Amino acid sequence: MLNQSNSGAADPSYSSNSTTSPTPPKRRGLGWGANLLAVAFVFLAILVPFMFWQQTWFGTALSDEEIRKNLDPAAKPRKIQHALVQLSQRLTDSGPAAVAAWYPDVRKLAGHPTPEVRMTVAWLMGQDPTAVEFRDGLTRLLQDDDPLVRRNAALSLVAFGEASGREEVRGMLASWPVLAPSSGELLFRRSEGDSVSAGALVARIQVDAATHEEVRAAVPGYVEELLAEEGTTVSAGQPLVSLAPEEDQVWEALRALYFIGEVRDLPLIQPFLSENPMLSDRVRQQAGFTISAIRGRAGPAKPGEVPPETP
Repeated sequence: MLNQSNSGAADPSYSSNSTTSPTPPKRRGLGWGANLLAVAFVFLAILVPFMFWQQTWFGTALSDEEIRKNLDPAAKPRKIQHALVQLSQRLTDSGPAAVAAWYPDVRKLAGHPTPEVRMTVAWLMGQDPTAVEFRDGLTRLLQDDDPLVRRNAALSLVAFGEASGREEVRGMLASWPVLAPSSGELLFRRSEGDSVSAGALVARIQVDAATHEEVRAAVPGYVEELLAEEGTTVSAGQPLVSLAPEEDQVWEALRALYFIGEVRDLPLIQPFLSENPMLSDRVRQQAGFTISAIRGRAGPAKPGEVPPETP
């Protein structure tokens, strides 16, 4: 936007007592080159955001041939994810028969080197609990190095009636310690209460005068507590930050425990019945539903058994 703060200012060479009007200066055209540049700028201002949106949105429909190409392990990871999301849409709209021909390609992608691809594969596999081969793939993904892949696999296994990922689901309700990758001077980049996405920079470790190492969050959450002091020297493996789980992770875990939770999970769930400024009411409601479902499965307390605390 042009700065118009001086557009109404008086001309210092013009006197209110003048009897003649000042001659306005002659304006020169910008020329075709400047006009062309202005048009190009406006075009790019529209095109660039559109292209970015196209690259990050997976709703664009793909043909069968495009899906086949995008499911190639050598394709770009985002193209693979786009194809997987499109298979999910077809699965929802038309059922397993519409996408089963691509299941062998999906299973191969469970070993893809990009965590985001494996995470999407784990999510898709949970949408067809009739596919026995998917259950086996999800069981293997429970051992993945990436915690978000493991969590998606655990949630998807619930659709198969499997509780083998229960410990991963429990971990989604617990705080996550961020550890120092190496020794050096600690420089925080987040404060208590800050929201953190997976992969976000949490701190830096100044290893020496010329070298520093970034500390990034492996899971989403918010900074619950700083466990070390800014500017001090920390050791490799030392806890630096405690991340409390973010809402979507909590909600999905509570939904899963509604089906596979046990009485010993209740102490982990009950804190979510309390108000938390970082979590919405839907979390509190789901916590109540989940506790009721677990108690319903457990039945009445046996003689001599202390029943769980009533929320």
